[in-house]
Amino acid sequence: MKKIWLTIAGFWLISVIYFLVYISTAALQTAVNANSFLSLVHGVMDLILLGTTFALVAGGLYRLFHRR
Repeated sequence: MKKIWLTIAGFWLISVIYFLVYISTAALQTAVNANSFLSLVHGVMDLILLGTTFALVAGGLYRLFHRR
């Protein structure tokens, strides 16, 4: 079960790194705005970020309140 949380955390880290690069690089922002495929990739990365954040928070709260 720990492998799934490691995978979720890995996807979260990849998406955070992507958005940090996106914020700090004007060329990437321009490319995403100009190219529909990159816009799709950007949207998928956004969904990954939101989904993995929710999973990590929900899993952490579950572990916090359901200790054995």
